[in-house]
Amino acid sequence: MVRKLAAVLVAMFFAATPALAQWPEKPIRVIVPFGPGGTTDILARTMQKVIDEKKIIPQPVVIQNVGGHFSVGARQVMTAAPDGYTFLAIHLALLSGEIVDPGRGISYRNFEPVALTGGFCFHPIVRADSPYRTLKDLLTAAKDRPNTLVAGVNIGALNHMGGLFLEQGFPGAKFRYAQIGGGGENFAAIMGGHTQMTILSSSEYQTYKANGVRALGYTGPARLALEPDIQTTRELGLGFDYCAENFWFAPKGTPAAAIEGMANALERATATPEMKEFFDKQAQTGQFLRGAAFAKHLVDIYQSIEPVAKLATPPQQR
Repeated sequence: MVRKLAAVLVAMFFAATPALAQWPEKPIRVIVPFGPGGTTDILARTMQKVIDEKKIIPQPVVIQNVGGHFSVGARQVMTAAPDGYTFLAIHLALLSGEIVDPGRGISYRNFEPVALTGGFCFHPIVRADSPYRTLKDLLTAAKDRPNTLVAGVNIGALNHMGGLFLEQGFPGAKFRYAQIGGGGENFAAIMGGHTQMTILSSSEYQTYKANGVRALGYTGPARLALEPDIQTTRELGLGFDYCAENFWFAPKGTPAAAIEGMANALERATATPEMKEFFDKQAQTGQFLRGAAFAKHLVDIYQSIEPVAKLATPPQQR
């Protein structure tokens, strides 16, 4: 009798308790903290298309661009409800930006790491009709007339770091950095004559190279198969490589089911022929990391970039 009563009570409890929700139940928002047309935007939208077309997630993925300084969009994700429906697509800027301007209060530690999807390196860029025909021409001018050549960047982000690496490789060269934004915004600025140079990712360069810009070098460890005539920065005697990766994060406290679900979707998408073709055409790598391996990788990256990123910090904050 007691057993029967206990069984009835258990049945009544589960009947009165709603079933646990299965993620996702509604559209998923991915914030790209840069304007349209940059490396992260192009990657996120290609990933979105593959996930939606192959129905990897049974809800739509919506990309939202937040232009300007990357910290604006990153903060929107950091302060979003940790309900599993808001994610951040970004890159090394989240880590370097913490070092450059800690006062903004944005750190990779403020987020839940989801996954790493591929990587890329960079090109110093000028307009096709620029008088600077080689990277040495550009850096010599930046040395002879320090702080006069305007370099379009997103302060504290990847293109800014790229300019600093160039300065370190060519002692005495100094650019005047202007806050412009991401790849698309910097392409517009350089074509409009507002800046004399910028740093585009290998992916961005593939998008814009036919529209009036020219690469003076490549920061990867070896020449790109897509650009065999462009010398690496090491070949040019600058003594460095500089590459980055694509990161996905969620607000702190996001349920594990949502983090795992999004990581699963990104991993499945990364393995598709469509994404592999994208990585090849955009001169990107297609590696994937998640979980503890990704979390450890973030710590390692932060420690490796800290010395150079500190160079971008205003003197009063060092």
